[in-house]
Amino acid sequence: MAIFAVSDIHGYFNLFKKGLDLISFSDTDFLYVLGDAIDRGPDGIKLLRYIQNHKNMDLLIGNHELMMLYSVKPNGAPICDGFETNIWLDFNGGEITFKNYIELSESSRKRLLGWLRNRYVIKTVEVNGKTFCLSHSYFDERILNKRYRFAYPRFVYDVVWNSIYREDSRAYGLDPYSKHDYTFLTGHVPIQYAKREMPPEKVTFGLSALWNGNMADIDGGCSYGKDFYDGTAERENGMIFLRLDDLKEFPVRFE
Repeated sequence: MAIFAVSDIHGYFNLFKKGLDLISFSDTDFLYVLGDAIDRGPDGIKLLRYIQNHKNMDLLIGNHELMMLYSVKPNGAPICDGFETNIWLDFNGGEITFKNYIELSESSRKRLLGWLRNRYVIKTVEVNGKTFCLSHSYFDERILNKRYRFAYPRFVYDVVWNSIYREDSRAYGLDPYSKHDYTFLTGHVPIQYAKREMPPEKVTFGLSALWNGNMADIDGGCSYGKDFYDGTAERENGMIFLRLDDLKEFPVRFE
């Protein structure tokens, strides 16, 4: 049995399946998706339902799932008029997700929303005597190991949007990680962007996790699509599957 994590798969179901094949994922393994399974790519709803239907997979809430929950009707009606509708549909790739969402039956939409509301925002996981703390981006001890439906909305918003790597974030440059004994795994900011914020001597370029003290960013840049690369002639964006048992990385690139 092995425990894996991946983040920000953004609707790219075929690449996700390629990653599962690469890690030889089996029924005895477990996979955590650290948010942003939806939007930008074509198969976000398909990915949500795939994770939902596998007992050995789980999803943490990311900012894109939060935008969806804030935009669609809580009762599963095929209407999108919540207070984050414009930012979700017009600026964050939610249009394709919503289109596929309303093609589901009403009962399937209700089950999907109920399942999403019951996901964790921050979760700790013990692997081989080491405690990992998983979240989409930031950390707030007040909602540690709390499911979305029980967590205070402002804290959830900060955890899924704030980042030490983004200048538009209130957490920019701050370090909530080093004072804790966890090994933190996050996504949200593509490593191609985040690595530019770090001294070159501390960075392994290409499609690899960005380790910064006891925190690793494993967002491989799917949000950019297959045509983005990190400054070299080789396209280096995709997904990074990380095996928690030994911290081995399994990069999966767009073809």
